[in-house]
Amino acid sequence: MNSSPAGSAESEMPQLPLRTLIDEISALTLHVQELSRMAEEARDLIERGQMPAPADPQTLFDDVESFRRKLEEAIVRIFEDVFGPRTDTLERQMSMRLISEIGPAAFVQKVLWGEEISDIALTIALERMLPALERLVEEYPAAFLEQANSVLDQFKTR
Repeated sequence: MNSSPAGSAESEMPQLPLRTLIDEISALTLHVQELSRMAEEARDLIERGQMPAPADPQTLFDDVESFRRKLEEAIVRIFEDVFGPRTDTLERQMSMRLISEIGPAAFVQKVLWGEEISDIALTIALERMLPALERLVEEYPAAFLEQANSVLDQFKTR
C-alpha cells in the first residue's frame, strides 16, 4: 500500500526534468535552424552580388554583439520604466534568463507573437510591457520583422 503512492510519485518526478530537457532541446533546434536559414540567405545574397562579403568576420561579429547589447539595454530600460528598478521580481528574473538564452530579439518576438502556452503565459505576465515592446519593434523593425520581410520578398519576386 505504501509502495504504490511512492511508486507513482517517483514515476512523476523524472518527467519534470525530462520535459524541461525536451523544451531546451526544442528551443536549441529552432535556434540552429534559424542560424542555418540566416547563413543560407546571406550566402545567396553574396552569390547574387546583392551584398558584399564581409571583409572582416570579427567586425561583423562585433556589430552583431553591439546591436544585441543595444536591444538588451532597451529591454532593461523598459523593465525599469514599467516595473521599477527592482531586479528581484519573478517576471524580470525569468525574462533576463530567457534573454540570455535566446537573445533579446527572439525574446520580444516570443512575448509579442509567440503561440506556445509558455509564450502566452509570458505575454500575460508582461502585459504592462507590451506597448513599450511594440514601440521597440517600430524602432528596430529589421531586428524583429526579418522573417516577415523575407516571406514578403518571396511574394515580390514572383
